[in-house]
Amino acid sequence: MSQIKLIVSRLSQSLAALYFFSRSIGLTPTQAQPITPANDGTGTRVSPNGKEFDITGGSRSSDGANLFHSFSEFNLNQDQIANFLSQPNIQNILGRVVSGNSSIINGLIQVSGGNSNLFLMNPAGIIFGSNARLNVPASFTATTATGIGFGSNWFNAFGSNDYTLLVNAPNAFAFNTTGLGSIINAGNLSVPQGNLTLLGGTVVSTGQVSAPRGQITLATVPGESLVRISQIGMLLSLEVQPLAAADTEPGNWSVPIASLPQLLTGESGGNATGMTLNSNGQVELIGSGVRVENGDIVAKSVTAQTATLAANHNLTLVESNLTTSGDLNLLALDTVRVRDTPANFFLAKAGGNLYIQGNQGIDILALNHPQTPFQSGGNMSLVSNSNSISADAHFTSNGKFSILNLSGTPANFVSLYDPIFTSSSDFNVGNYTGAALKVVVTAGNITAGNIEITQPDIPSNIAANDPDFVALTTTRSLILNAVNGSITTGSINTSSQERNDAGSVTITALGNITTGHIRTSAASVGDSGSVTLFTRQGNLLTGSINTSNQSNGNAGFVNLSAAGNITFDFINTTNRSLGNAGSVTLIAPGNISDINSIDTRNFGSGIDGNVTINPSPSPSPSPS
Repeated sequence: MSQIKLIVSRLSQSLAALYFFSRSIGLTPTQAQPITPANDGTGTRVSPNGKEFDITGGSRSSDGANLFHSFSEFNLNQDQIANFLSQPNIQNILGRVVSGNSSIINGLIQVSGGNSNLFLMNPAGIIFGSNARLNVPASFTATTATGIGFGSNWFNAFGSNDYTLLVNAPNAFAFNTTGLGSIINAGNLSVPQGNLTLLGGTVVSTGQVSAPRGQITLATVPGESLVRISQIGMLLSLEVQPLAAADTEPGNWSVPIASLPQLLTGESGGNATGMTLNSNGQVELIGSGVRVENGDIVAKSVTAQTATLAANHNLTLVESNLTTSGDLNLLALDTVRVRDTPANFFLAKAGGNLYIQGNQGIDILALNHPQTPFQSGGNMSLVSNSNSISADAHFTSNGKFSILNLSGTPANFVSLYDPIFTSSSDFNVGNYTGAALKVVVTAGNITAGNIEITQPDIPSNIAANDPDFVALTTTRSLILNAVNGSITTGSINTSSQERNDAGSVTITALGNITTGHIRTSAASVGDSGSVTLFTRQGNLLTGSINTSNQSNGNAGFVNLSAAGNITFDFINTTNRSLGNAGSVTLIAPGNISDINSIDTRNFGSGIDGNVTINPSPSPSPSPS
């Protein structure tokens, strides 16, 4: 199933109140009720043993693989332990909380006696405090679903269950309310061998989640929805659909769920969780001012073999550190938002593919990493159906790099400050508008639409030892280098209408270079930009080239060099004021366009430019 399947078509239902932090994370023992079994016939027993609560009894499925528990309250204070006793033949332990109160867990949850997966279900919300930890031998799932499916039968969050019918592995989660509970993690949740899943209406993890040998899933869903999985932990087979499409439904959950503003105005947990209410009563992240809304995912630290963060609304990543040895998927039905600070830079590092999809937008501003905040050992993709993608960061892909819309065709993007891309394979994007741009591809082709450079890069965001530091930080420069491939672009514009220099265009490739019109002229005070197109083994095909100058500055020079033919429409390096016209150099052993299509005259007090034609190729410039 495709990755796009992970984030289904946006549903029109408005989500009801966000349920977040219910009570303070820094709880005292009197603030949270202990773990108490529900008196509903499930047979759960809780035996206090100092700070440890041994959880035994419960009900088994007819195949003996699943053990079920039912709790009236499930909370842990600091240093307390919830110990689920298992057996070698128990594959899954599933617990529900039926009181309508959120679970506040500030201690250790563990499974002993067997290698069982652990599921904790509380529709009212689950909060992991700063001292929350896991000691689970297999996988762990926390969810605010109202039911967990076993074929056509349900483990209901409220009401009666026929546990004997709940056989085999869980394969679905049902959310049959419009307002969904939330999952908050301020602790350190880690499973050394299995998978870790947080699934609810809103998921905020300002702490750490880790599954170094498994898969991490942080996912939010709309109300009245059904989430199907073909196998526990198999994210790529997770599918969200309206609950009405289900053949059967779990029992109803009717207890009201409080909104986040209501909880934060009555509690003191905002600072402890990194959240606060602004003057408009909206929830936002402390320090960044980024709002948190229903259906959002916020993630701070993720370490896994593979990871998928799939938000029903926005995916917000502020000062985040996301590291996987395999694939990393960052998905949002609305917008993927990335921010960092000088004190805490952002990092998304995937050993495999890095896939970023925001259906309504991708908004990246992460320029504080000393090297590059986005890294992939495989392909890297930015996908959105918005008019433009904002990508202010440095990107390094050991495979292909692409910016696409949801249909798979190249998408437009902007960068107002500093975009640098390095890719080992093909680079494929649509139109670009923004700051000076540098793209280096070591073993593939560069394909881009129209390119318009509007300003230099910010010096503090580029390494001082970058060979193109001066060009990128002082003018509106464009640098494209396909070390072992070809380059194809639309029209290029680095011209200046203001009182400063235009930018240079430097395009270097092993194979063919094909561009639209190139304009590096200056109309006011300042020099025009130069144009250098160099192909070591291919042909050069471009439109008109205009490096003229109508101000007191100099026109730009044009250097075109190819191993085959050079074809262009017209070259204009004229000067109409006090400066000099630009020179033109054409080097190619093959055919060269009519030199009568070249104008290097000076119409002011300066000198004309020279035209030089040489059939011998010049030495190759060093790759940037």
